[in-house]
Amino acid sequence: MDGEERTATGEDPSIVKALKTIRRFVRETTGEEPEDRDIARALCRYFVLNEIKEHIVMAWETDTEEKTDS
Repeated sequence: MDGEERTATGEDPSIVKALKTIRRFVRETTGEEPEDRDIARALCRYFVLNEIKEHIVMAWETDTEEKTDS
């Protein structure tokens, strides 16, 4: 969590921010507010999981390269 504080209910603030971003994006592009279960279902799809994994791996590799270049 890189030293960040958790919310009063224990969530990582970066996760809360990401979920708000998803909610806002869906609302702005569809005109409707997604329910939590809609977001959860979408996040658990294989394609989405694979995209998230690829993004995380790419970030790890970039972080490693930046540390090596320093």
